[in-house]
Amino acid sequence: MEKKDGKNKKKRAKWLWITAIFALAVFAAVLVYAVLSYRSVIYGEVNIVPNNKIDKQTVKKECSDCVRRYIDGVYVKPGEENPYPSAVIIENHPDARPQFGLAQANLVYEAEAEGGITRFLAIFAGGQNLKKIGPVRSARPYFVGWARGLSALFAHSGGSPEALAQIAQENIFDLNEFYNEKYFWRDKSKNAPHNLFTSSEKLDKYLELKNKKQGTFLSWRFKDDENREGLSSEASELSPVGGIAINFKSPEFAVKWKYDARNNDYVRYMGGQAHIDASGKDIRAKNIAIMYVKARVIDEKLRLKMEYIGTGKAFICLDGKCEEGEWRKKTDASRIRFYKKNGKEFIFNAGITWIEAVRPEINVIITPFSPQ
Repeated sequence: MEKKDGKNKKKRAKWLWITAIFALAVFAAVLVYAVLSYRSVIYGEVNIVPNNKIDKQTVKKECSDCVRRYIDGVYVKPGEENPYPSAVIIENHPDARPQFGLAQANLVYEAEAEGGITRFLAIFAGGQNLKKIGPVRSARPYFVGWARGLSALFAHSGGSPEALAQIAQENIFDLNEFYNEKYFWRDKSKNAPHNLFTSSEKLDKYLELKNKKQGTFLSWRFKDDENREGLSSEASELSPVGGIAINFKSPEFAVKWKYDARNNDYVRYMGGQAHIDASGKDIRAKNIAIMYVKARVIDEKLRLKMEYIGTGKAFICLDGKCEEGEWRKKTDASRIRFYKKNGKEFIFNAGITWIEAVRPEINVIITPFSPQ
């Protein structure tokens, strides 16, 4: 009898060990799956959750199944989170103003093109109904690289020799007006070269022709707005503090972003006046990223060679505050990302982001918001 009991005890001990090993294996498998479910960003220090995995508890009740759109973090219906993006070069010469579509772009880069004149790379998520976008102008290598980081359709009219060579060598998904006139038109009421335009419909038709439906880029991290309830009525006015001044070479291109505490966003001013696009809308942004990029003049037309690959100092401004960090873009094909000093990736507010690429010698003044 004692021998039988001894055998039973050994069997129970054996099964306990088997159960423990099985539980440990299951735990390890779950842990590995959790780690692999995250997608590493450029340098691997930070892992991010794809936008469609964001906690749904903050989604409004009327859209309980909504997910975040990859390009700007705005909640959309499932299936609409990752449309193929289009990146359009829009000029900023005084004769080109007011621009069309600039206030509706989901993401905008601003950088000097030549002689202190700035130019925009406006990225559109798709699904919009913009009858007119532009004026469309020529490409520069850094605009090509920023668009490539999103694997976006790159729409432009010609470009610098370096940019055109880059487009050919890197097999950029390109829509050059020189060879695709039917996707653009000239507005005869305006003087050339400030009269070339495209539209959402024409861009979408080209994407359909090339069978491009879903984007392939890695999203940034996004959050919901801070609670603005309880602010005084005076907070609805633009704050005299809580802004960004970017003093580009010419006063006509000097930029100011003024913080609107009630809406928790920034209103753009240029050349001392509110920057309003042709729709009559203020140009606003939820996030402003200032990235310092070394550049030098390379030809008689004062074009720039910009060191847009690598890393550099940056300031990220949202919620009325600006924080120093750095930008990183490892290769031409990788997307630019922004990191805090502690190595963690910045989390942006859902909505429009403007990226201001400035040379170190450009005077930038940042004034923090201070509630009354």
